[in-house]
Amino acid sequence: MPKIENKILSDHVYDTIRRMILDGDLSPGIKINKNDLVKRLDVSLTPINASISRLVGERLIEQRSRYGFFVKEYDCKELQDLYAVRAGLEGVAIRLCIEDGCEEHLEHLSSFFRNFTLPMNEKDLKEYAKTDKLFHTTIIKYSGNRMMEDMNSSYAYIMRSYQKGLIRPPGETLKEHLQIVEAIEQRDGFLAQELILQHLLRSKDVLHQHCEG
Repeated sequence: MPKIENKILSDHVYDTIRRMILDGDLSPGIKINKNDLVKRLDVSLTPINASISRLVGERLIEQRSRYGFFVKEYDCKELQDLYAVRAGLEGVAIRLCIEDGCEEHLEHLSSFFRNFTLPMNEKDLKEYAKTDKLFHTTIIKYSGNRMMEDMNSSYAYIMRSYQKGLIRPPGETLKEHLQIVEAIEQRDGFLAQELILQHLLRSKDVLHQHCEG
């Protein structure tokens, strides 16, 4: 029984630290303070060390020789690669949503972004960023493809790509999101797939220009 309890605790600590990284509570580039985590999570060092090892394997944490462990900070090229992966996954996922998904899921996806207008104030911008993340994550969830869900859950492609915030402003992306939603409402899987590919690859192109600059 103690082994089971220890595993449950270790998984809980791992999930908590992982969420802290993805939510930005542990910001990119920051050094991991193990003693601080011990106090914050009220656990021993053992599950902290085990969790850090798992997160190093997922490339959410990196070890720097003689300096310790740090939250992985993705460079411009790595973010480009994340957006390319997202474009492929989400393009197929949204087509599966429309062609094989249930009506309730499609109605839910159609409800995103309908309350946003331009220009946006600071509060609207924060809500838009939150909605952006949720929309793209929900597309994978509603694909009905367990392997896609597991891949995104294990590697956090979507959440990691938001490490530097929104790559493009709502002035550019709101129209694109609304076009994707319209394709969902029309139950046009091919068009929705093409639109989301273009949407994500445009962000990849912006990152590429930034790298070149």
